[in-house]
Formats: sequence, structure tokens, C-alpha cells
Amino acid sequence: MKRAVICLAAVMGMAAAVWLLCPRPALDDYYPRSRAFYDTHGRLLRLALAADDRYRLHCPLDRISPRLVEATVLYEDRDFYRHAGVDPAALARAFWTTYITRSRRVGASTITMQVARLRWRLRSDTISGKLRQILRALQLARHYEKEEILEAYLNLAPYGGNIEGVQAASLIYFNKPAGQLSLPEALTLAVVPQNPVHRNPANPEGFQHLLAARKRLFERWLRSHPRDRGLSAFFELPMAVRRSAQLPFEAPHFVDHIDAGRWRPGGGSLHTTLDLNRQQTMERILRGHVARRADEGITNAAALALDTRTMAISAMVGSADFFNDGIHGQVNGATARRSPGSTLKPFVYALAMDQGVIHPASLMKDSPRRYGGFTPENFDQRFLGPVSAHDALILSRNLPAADLQSRLAAPGFHGFLKRAEIGKLEPAAFYGLALSLGGVEVTMLELARLYAALANGGRLRPIRMLKGQDTETPAQRILSPEASFLVLDILKDTPPPESHRVPRSVAAGNQVAWKTGTSHGFRDAWAVGVCGDMVVAVWVGNFNGQGNRAFVGRTAAGPLLFDLLEALVPERGWTVSDSVDRDRLNLKRIDVCAATGALPGRYCTHTQKSEFIPGVSPIRVCTVHRAVPVALATGRRACRHIPGRTRMAVFEFWPSDLQAIFHAAGISLKGPPPYARDCGLDQQAATGHAPVITSPQAELVYTVIGDPPQNPGIPFSAVSDGDVRQLYWFVGNRYVGISRPGQPFIWQAQSGTFDIRVVDDHGRAARAGLTVAMVP
Repeated sequence: MKRAVICLAAVMGMAAAVWLLCPRPALDDYYPRSRAFYDTHGRLLRLALAADDRYRLHCPLDRISPRLVEATVLYEDRDFYRHAGVDPAALARAFWTTYITRSRRVGASTITMQVARLRWRLRSDTISGKLRQILRALQLARHYEKEEILEAYLNLAPYGGNIEGVQAASLIYFNKPAGQLSLPEALTLAVVPQNPVHRNPANPEGFQHLLAARKRLFERWLRSHPRDRGLSAFFELPMAVRRSAQLPFEAPHFVDHIDAGRWRPGGGSLHTTLDLNRQQTMERILRGHVARRADEGITNAAALALDTRTMAISAMVGSADFFNDGIHGQVNGATARRSPGSTLKPFVYALAMDQGVIHPASLMKDSPRRYGGFTPENFDQRFLGPVSAHDALILSRNLPAADLQSRLAAPGFHGFLKRAEIGKLEPAAFYGLALSLGGVEVTMLELARLYAALANGGRLRPIRMLKGQDTETPAQRILSPEASFLVLDILKDTPPPESHRVPRSVAAGNQVAWKTGTSHGFRDAWAVGVCGDMVVAVWVGNFNGQGNRAFVGRTAAGPLLFDLLEALVPERGWTVSDSVDRDRLNLKRIDVCAATGALPGRYCTHTQKSEFIPGVSPIRVCTVHRAVPVALATGRRACRHIPGRTRMAVFEFWPSDLQAIFHAAGISLKGPPPYARDCGLDQQAATGHAPVITSPQAELVYTVIGDPPQNPGIPFSAVSDGDVRQLYWFVGNRYVGISRPGQPFIWQAQSGTFDIRVVDDHGRAARAGLTVAMVP
């Protein structure tokens, strides 16, 4: 007793010194905070625990319901605004009741003293602990305004279980921020901190204690707010309270991606760009697609939707089932690196258009060709021969894409992907021409961003996942507006999946510029589409990399893409042309030869319209259609035109490699007749095109083993003009053999370096180098 009196006197004596000399303590960010993730409309997606496993969110005082603030002061510390952090009279009464009469234990803590206890985790049930609490309260009162102390209390007070602070309590119990609480809800929270164990709103056993305390507070409230008596009926209604175990866990892959620290460290409220309605729609459609195709071995898929105007992610589903360990459901398919198959081909075409290599109607060769040690094949292992760039892209032919990549100027397609910020790129030599065919790994986010660049006129912009995120970052120009539009204009002609053709609507009446991809070994099926102001990307596969012949982009991912577009794109009747101002594009529609895509010569009778970039697109006149003099008497090709003795006839001079494709397809071509016998080689060589040697290739070193039959020889082949019937081969100055166009000549190789020459039967020639290494 005597000791307690002495201690109390000492405290009072030291108060003045403490008041003047104590340092300013930190109140803000002293304890770790939870992260609350909201969708773009403010709906809670997830409330994550703080580092100390508590739910704790900071909320400024001006964003807390004034009713809750007033009710808290009324219930906890009516004289809060009048005392200096400690109420001496209350302390004296508490001391008398607790230690003199010992009738009951009384704390007499003011709000400021409670902040001190919560801030420094003090034990206030002992005399020494109470003294420290008083001193800390005086320290707080010395340096902080009343509103700051009250704000700290409301953000530190316990509200049952591991919930601290009114913002976390309001979100968990009532699914609303602390600024939107009704009067019954505000008074409910106001009485909890005084006894958070027995008044836990989520604890059914203590619920009656909570309601009784709230009723007593409401009676006190009415003394100063008599007009609120009309709300009495609302206090009689059942109160719906959510437990922390019932908190939402929406868009788990999306939230995990942000929560991983890539976007914003620490805690607090994060308002994302995700639209919960679209997210739930995407999840439902994706799960349904997987369930319907389960008998084909399709057990997993991923998808995302990106707004091309704002570059905001509005929906992201990383797997078919986040909680299914059997499909590695917690792996995020939107951020995993996978082979994109053919989905990068449109950018090879766009880059080729920008470099003046092709325009949409340019003739391309879908025919066998070897590039060093790489021999690309088509998905169907067939060849179409001559095909327009438009059709080659729609049909996703590998040979034309590889040829285009080989013709791009430095830094080529690899440099383009590097400029487009595709991550973890190996050196260009690592991929070779397989780069455009799915040889590089990309993420769905990177792929969607590239397609958004097409929709944005070739401007690459950063993806946004948080509202208020920097939108002023300058866009990077990676393609011209013209090439971007032309590629989208081609992709819109890709037929929809069989399941979405007439009479069923195609993406609810909108055009879709879309592309599919299938990776090597049938490990990944992709579909990416631009429609309206949205890019939707879809992946179907297994995270363990196991292949499945059902994983084909068009059939496995395409229907899911169109299902999503029909549900997510609100526009109706959208077209690719709606996304650009045609008058501002440097484009013209011109006539081109329908067969070759080149500018029509005088002998090209069938033309079609094609888009053309003036000053950029290649200007070539069609040379396939040629008029040659034919002798009236013999029907043979004359050396020159002699009126009355010859007539001019038009023939198609297709290169020999394309002739072989036509022949394999059963298409008969009417070639020019042979020259008259009196036409010399000089006269014949003056027209047409010289051969182009395709094998051997100068950049290769050929290795042969011993003598025949171990040494099978090296094939010599060349592409020749349409009127050639024989090719003559020379090694150095020595004649070694003859072959027909489209057929190789096999030379029994010797070690060394050689000059290879080919001469066609009209005297036109070409040469190439050959290096041979002999292995015993």
C-alpha cells in the first residue's frame, strides 16, 4: 500500500519532466499491415494476413464513419477531448476501487492510454505496467493532436480474434469499408474493443453479450441524438456477420501475382483493374470448356482479358482449378513461359510489311526448302505451292513464315522480340528460323501485350493491374500503324472454329482478328483474338509439359476463345476498320495480278485489289505471265517475233519448285513450247531468269564418310525458270552430270573446297561454293 502511494507520487512528479523532454514516438506503419485487394468497382477480392498473422488495415480518420468515431469516444472515454491523455480523477477512483476497497478491478484507461498499451504492447494489469502506460500516454499527448491519437486507436484496437483496426473489422464482419457503416454496425464495433473475447461478432457464444452492450450504448447515444430513436427497429433485426474464414478468395492467380511484390511492396489497400463480373464469367466458361472436353484429355486451361485502350487486365484465370493439385492448379498459366506455337507469325508478317518485303497479296512459296541444318515442315506435312501472304498467314503455313524471317533485315525478328520486351531471350543463333514457329517461350501476358500493340497501331504499352498506376509511360513504336492494321485485317478473315460458324453467331456479330498456335509435340494449344477494345488470350495444355494430340490451337483453344469473346465483348457489329482512322493511314488499294500478287504486267488478265503502303511495299511487275513468239508453221518457240510467220502467245513461267508442287497436286500447267532448233543459246539466255542453287549451301560444311555405299553423295538442286527442261552441273570446270528441274543430281563427294556451277538448257547460269570434309 505504502509502496503504491510512493510510486503514484513519483509518477506525478515526473510527469512535468516527461512532458517537456520525451521524444516523439512513431505511430504510423509501426506494425505490419494486411493487403486488401479490390476489383475496379471496389469489391473485395482478398484480404491477406499481415506478417504477424493478423488482419490489420490502416484507415484515415476522415474515412471512418463519423458515427463510429463518436460512439467510440462516448463508450470508451467521454472526457477524451478534455484531459491531457490521462484522467487523474479516474485513476484515483480506479486505484481506490482496485487496491483499497478491492471490490473489483478497474482500469481507468483513457483512449490515449489504450493507444500506448497497444502501441508498445504493454501489460497494464500490474502497477509497474500501469505506470509505463501512463508515461507513454503523456508522451503521446505531448506530441500528437487528439484526432491523430483517436485515429491511431481506431487502427490498433482489437475487434475479436486476430482482427485489429476498424477497417479490417468492417471489411470482415460487414463486407464494407469503415466509412460506410450503418448506425447499428457502428455501435456494434464501438463496444467490441472493451471486451474483444466475449464480444467477438463472429462468436455465437458471445453474441448476446455483444448485443446487450450495444443496446446500452444505443440508450446513451439517444441522449445526444434523440432523432435516431426512429432507428430503434433496425436494432431489433438479426445482424448478418461474416467470419474471417468466409472472406472472399477471388481471382487467386491474379491476386497472387500482385501480392508477390512485383507491383507494390508492403501492405494497404490495392485497387486493381480486375472486373469481378468478367472474372467470374471467364472462370465459369473456362471450367465448362474443360469439363466438356475432359474425355479428350483436356484437364487444364488459362485465359486473360486485356483492355486495349487502357492496357488494364480485366480478367485473369491461371488454371481451371486453383485448388486442384492434380493439375498443378496453383501454377499461373498467364505468367508461365510456354512455346507460343504459331501465334508469333503475325508479327513476322507485320515486320516484313514494314521492311518492304511483302504486302498482303505478295506471292509466297509454300514448298520444301532447307536453311542450313534446319528444314521446316508444315503442320499438315503438305505443301501448297504458290500462296499469297494473306492466305499463308490465315492458313498458318510454316514454310512461308520461315522464309519471311530469313529475309528480314537486321536485327531481324529476334531484335523485334527483344525490343518488344519478351523476357529471357537466348541469343538469336540459339533459335534460328524456328523463332517464328514457336521456338521461343513467352508468357500469356507478353503475348496479349503484343496483340494489343497491333490494336493500338503498333504502339507497345505497359500492362496495368492496379488503378492509378502510371498511364503516362510513353508508348514504344514497334510497328507502323499501316502494318498493324494490315495484319489485323488479314487475321479477321481467319474462319471461326467449326463450333462457332453459321447459323450460330460469330462472337455475337463482331469481327474477330485471331490467331491460333500449337507447340511442338502437342504440348500447348493457343488462341489469341482482338475484338472490340479487348484482347483475349487462351491456353490449353498441361503444366507438366505432357503432350496430347487434342492440344491443337484451332480445335482445343479456338472454341474457348470465341465463347469468351461472346460473353465479354459488349459491342455488336464491331469491325477491324472501326479501330483505325483510315484517312490517316498511308495506305492505298491497288490492282495486283491475282496469281502472283505483283503489279500486273501487260499480259496479266486477272487482277484483284490489295492494300499497298506507298513508298514501302515492294514494287515488282509480274514476270510469271510472259508473251513469247510461237512459229505458226511448227508451233515451236521462235527466236524473235516475225509478223505473218509467228504469233505472240501468253504462257505462265512458274519456277521449277512451284511446278513440282502443282504437279504433285495434279494441276496441269501449260508451259511454253521448246525453242526452234535454229535459236542459239545467246538468244535464249537473253530472256527469262537464271537458276538459283538451293543445294549445296555455301554456309554449310558437308561431311561425308568414306567411299560408297557409306558415302551417299551430296545432292545438287536448283530452282529454274518455267521454260527449263534440263540442268547441267559442273564442279570447277568439270562437267559432272545432268538433272531435270525439281529433281536433284547426286554427286559423289570428295574432300576439299569447290566451285559449283549450274547451266540450264537456255544457257543461263548460277554458281555457289561447296566445302566438303571427309570422315574416315
